[in-house]
Amino acid sequence: MAQLDAIVLPGIDPWQLLGLQSHLLEAVSTRASQPALLIYASHGRMLSIGRYQFYGGPSERNGIGVVRRLTGGRVVGAGEGWLGLALILPSRTALLGPRDAALKPDQVMNRYARGLIAAMRAIGIDAFYPGRDAITVGGREIAMCSFETDAAGGMLFEAIIAVNRGMEEVVHDLERFDPEGAVTSAIYGPENATKIVRECDRDVAFEEIADAIVRGYNELLGGAEMRQLSGVEIAIADRRGATMRDSGWMTRKALAGEALVGRIAGQLGAAEMRISIRDGRIENLSIGGEFIANSPGIAALGDELRGRPLDMISVGQAVTSVFAGGENFILGIGDLSNLVKLIAGAR
Repeated sequence: MAQLDAIVLPGIDPWQLLGLQSHLLEAVSTRASQPALLIYASHGRMLSIGRYQFYGGPSERNGIGVVRRLTGGRVVGAGEGWLGLALILPSRTALLGPRDAALKPDQVMNRYARGLIAAMRAIGIDAFYPGRDAITVGGREIAMCSFETDAAGGMLFEAIIAVNRGMEEVVHDLERFDPEGAVTSAIYGPENATKIVRECDRDVAFEEIADAIVRGYNELLGGAEMRQLSGVEIAIADRRGATMRDSGWMTRKALAGEALVGRIAGQLGAAEMRISIRDGRIENLSIGGEFIANSPGIAALGDELRGRPLDMISVGQAVTSVFAGGENFILGIGDLSNLVKLIAGAR
């Protein structure tokens, strides 16, 4: 019996995709649906920004659109020239063997990137996961991965793969889309970025890549079986996507007004904390940047910090309470002591 539903969506609307991911994460977490592997592409020239990156501008400018993922991390390409996969499981160890029963958050991407790496090798690309959030070929980035877990423990692992557009195009698109520099990116060129067509030296169809990905995750997790979305799922995805759009999902702004500001350079980019103080204690806060974290953990951090004095001991206690147990995670800023310094060092 199949353990994993494989669903191929060659032209899905970005808002419908967000609605579908949100629905399936909930349905799979509660065991109302089987684990699912989505393989998708969208039309248009787009950028995909991480869940926690600060941005509150337009969703389209100069012919380039932007969409905010459910997962954290940095900016990457989307739409034409890119292919995405979303693996949705009821837990971060679901479908894995006994040796992975204690899989830690910082091991998740290493483990689940293996299905994509197997797919790359099947089409002739010697891909490698060196750590953090990138999949590379000869040291050149060809895909970015990230993940989220919900309050029920369900996991969304996703990867976005450069097919015939790569990170070097993302840099130029950002200059056109966001000339003010609200969303930042490292500099990429042929020496540190690549794409499938370059590595294969030929055009590679969506269907060929999708088939290889299904086989890769079938080998990794066992029992993948193709299926179509039902009419009910499509309707739910449309409704949820529209609700997210209308509720301002795209907007994540830094705390306004006279706030204290803390910034650090992380492993994936920058992280920023803004804090307002009332009567010597934290009244409100916002955290943003290029890190990967579970949304319940970020919400719990805010709850733990509000009402505390802004000092190293109190902030350290809050951070330890939220993240030391291993269920919640924040990756891309190094040791948790860096998060404490980010918060307590706000000035």
